[in-house]
Amino acid sequence: WRALAGCSWLERLGCFPAKFTTLGTGNSRAREQLRRLDVLEEGAVEALLTEFAPEVVISAVVERDPDAAARDPERTRQLNVRVPVLFAELCAASGMVFVHVSTDYVFDGGAASSNLPPYDVDAPMHPLNFYGETKRDAEVAVLAVQGARLLILRVPVLFAADSEALKESASLVVAKALLSREPVLVDNWGSRFPTLVDDCAVVLRGLIALRIRMPADAPATILHCSSPMRITKYQLVALMATILGVDSSLVHAEDQPPKGEPRPRDTQLDCARTWLALGHGHAFTPLEEGMARALVRFSAQFKAAAKPPRAVPSFLTAEAMRIEL
Repeated sequence: WRALAGCSWLERLGCFPAKFTTLGTGNSRAREQLRRLDVLEEGAVEALLTEFAPEVVISAVVERDPDAAARDPERTRQLNVRVPVLFAELCAASGMVFVHVSTDYVFDGGAASSNLPPYDVDAPMHPLNFYGETKRDAEVAVLAVQGARLLILRVPVLFAADSEALKESASLVVAKALLSREPVLVDNWGSRFPTLVDDCAVVLRGLIALRIRMPADAPATILHCSSPMRITKYQLVALMATILGVDSSLVHAEDQPPKGEPRPRDTQLDCARTWLALGHGHAFTPLEEGMARALVRFSAQFKAAAKPPRAVPSFLTAEAMRIEL
């Protein structure tokens, strides 16, 4: 499990009316309720699956930061491709359902292709950066595993209401702009669809129940789960400032593409197939409500750091104002 999504899903999947008996694993972030597991040790993974003998395995293991992924491509390919293939092979051999969590970054927003959002599950994949390439390669590889009882769930950027640190989520970390005592530029170019992991847990619970009931030889299923709320990082910081009751006058909009690994501008996922499969839609948590829940544990940190805004020197350039979030 990845700490952000995995821990939240572990808790939520174990408390539905029809409960699962759950086991969560972690490595460097292993907590009290998690079994320590290094997913790069194939023997340890196989031994744990043999011991627990689950009916369903969910893998949210991932290097999700596009810049970090590009800096260490070998490790990223191990985590993002080899690990899900290992799980798929072990699950296929034992008849277990395997849920592989993928990403909207398998699409490029039309930057290098003619495929524009919103993206249906059958839309051609055309990733724009190395991270997206590894997630595409993982999808292709697990689909090729013979006998796999497979569900691929693509999600956008996620956030949790119980994150222990802002850096655990690409959505929450942008709040650090509000701690700056200098003018700062924040991306107002790309659209994102931050989704609360609790909502994904509800949807995933229903999809798992459906997949379990399918015949063992049923074809693999690819589905999407995404909030429909569109927002840029700059708009998100402004929303966070309102929620926290802090000043945001030093935060300015950057309307050019961010530096670093290329990011797609808009990769909105079409969830129509998911709602068709479930027989109903899902009322996603409003973004302001979800962010308020996620930020409440950090509010004292922001209030303590609040300072009167400094005047922007006339010589300060946009480049000097830029920070990478």
